[in-house]
Amino acid sequence: MGLHAYSGTIGKWLGRGALALVFATTAVSAQPEAAKPAATPDAEVKFRKGSQLTVAEQLTQSQNYLTKMKVVQARAEKLAKRARTDKDLIKLNCVNDKLIRIKGSLRVAEGNGNTLRIAASRNDDGARNHEFSKLTILFQKVTVLGQEAEACIGEEITYVGKAKVTVEIDPEVLKAGDPTTEPPPPLPVIRPPIASPFI
Repeated sequence: MGLHAYSGTIGKWLGRGALALVFATTAVSAQPEAAKPAATPDAEVKFRKGSQLTVAEQLTQSQNYLTKMKVVQARAEKLAKRARTDKDLIKLNCVNDKLIRIKGSLRVAEGNGNTLRIAASRNDDGARNHEFSKLTILFQKVTVLGQEAEACIGEEITYVGKAKVTVEIDPEVLKAGDPTTEPPPPLPVIRPPIASPFI
């Protein structure tokens, strides 16, 4: 193949390539412009975790929580004293474990209550709601621990004094005899000895 023919072939290929490039560019530019994503709203969406209670209601409720938690602590101390009097080490250890955790939670809750009051006086709603949420969780925890302390002692703690059973019997039943009286044992049956076949 001569140089002239070779250069003519290259020119044809280049011409076709350029033409294909023009078509491709036109096709791409003719496509509708892709829809741009809508502008996203502010990513920092504030999620309010605080209670819907007013400031006064939160302060009253927090004081109510602390009072009830102190009642639970006093009850657990009473249960521990009873287990100590009964000298039941298993029950005493069980109650003492709950009592220690109740006292620790109550100390933390009292601190939350003080911080809540300070936040309320400063009109800091975020801090106030946060402290109230923590106080609510501690109250629930102490309530459960109080129930567990009751379970350590057992069911007998729910009964005051000895059980008393009263039985009423219909007079018609008594006419046939007292059903609670056990009848005398039957008389023994005396059988004669077996006769000997050798007599």
